[in-house]
Amino acid sequence: MMASSIELDRFYSEEVEFPPRLLASHIDTAEREVRTLLAGMRSIQRPNIDPSIEYDIVQTGSSYEGLKVKGDMELDFMIVLSHPEFKFIPITSDYSGYRKIEVERQFELQANWRKTGPPHSFQKDFSSNGYLIPSKIYQWFQSLADRAVIENKSKFVKKFVGNFPARTLILNIWPDVEICVDLVPAITIDRDLFVVAKPLKTSPDLWRLSFSVFEKNILSPLPSPSCHLKALKILKYLREHDTRLEETSQFASGLCSYHLKTASLHLLEQRPYTQEGLHEHLHQLMDFLIESMQGRELNHFFMGNPSSLATKAKVPSSITKEKLRLNLFGDTFMNESTLNQARERLVRIKRSLPAVIQQHSGPGAYSCNIY
Repeated sequence: MMASSIELDRFYSEEVEFPPRLLASHIDTAEREVRTLLAGMRSIQRPNIDPSIEYDIVQTGSSYEGLKVKGDMELDFMIVLSHPEFKFIPITSDYSGYRKIEVERQFELQANWRKTGPPHSFQKDFSSNGYLIPSKIYQWFQSLADRAVIENKSKFVKKFVGNFPARTLILNIWPDVEICVDLVPAITIDRDLFVVAKPLKTSPDLWRLSFSVFEKNILSPLPSPSCHLKALKILKYLREHDTRLEETSQFASGLCSYHLKTASLHLLEQRPYTQEGLHEHLHQLMDFLIESMQGRELNHFFMGNPSSLATKAKVPSSITKEKLRLNLFGDTFMNESTLNQARERLVRIKRSLPAVIQQHSGPGAYSCNIY
């Protein structure tokens, strides 16, 4: 027995979709509080030494892509950094998806060095061998943020949790409601292309490329009733809450939402305008993932892939025309046993989808603190 599009639509409306008005309210609150925090950080910076914190927040992630599902309220903000005295130059690395950032002096600012410190302190504090170091930037950013949180007067309780590279600002807006905001230092590489301070353990001078803005530019214009978005959100919800049904689910812990989104983008490229209903779209997405896990191949959507969607989103040709594809299911990123267990679990979910949906619905189902 298969779940019909009507049943899936009902499940989507009742269990999956995050209430739009509440989402907008939470986003407004978070953006306002983060802008206040950043203003506090700017007020305690060392002039001409510390990186400049740009005023525009780069909003990324599911809440801005139309992909937010019920559950924890999480937002992702890239905080763009620059420096008036130095130019940041991206250098291709041996690791696909990463760049080195060369620091090149443009000119020397006039400064009272007896007040601000010795010459070249930006280079001494934040670079090594001529390259900007992500961990140094992140540690400075977090120290500045910690000080600003203490000094900032807000009606909401604020605190930071976690450590490099995943540090999260927690806003307690109601007694039982939290907004979690990831603040990620970033450097602009090209229009809408950034690198973020999330290096490889083996190469601490590398910055990770972020394609979040391109993904948002592709997904957010899709109409809210789009079956592409609904199918992805339903599968995302099932993955995020699958440990309720199977505690050791590798579909939940072995895969991440980025794998699901990548698969959905590939399907959107293959079948941009189809008349199939929600049932067909969901099963196509599950089949695509199952086949990708079986073949141990899920290529990054942008790198080495000159697709029409990438062209429309204005992804730089230097990215789409790279010779090597980045396989997200390759040995570098994914353990074979984990991938096999995740695939087997998704096969079982697909086979018994009506029962799985029933278990996530009604009395006793997951209830997040959103009201």
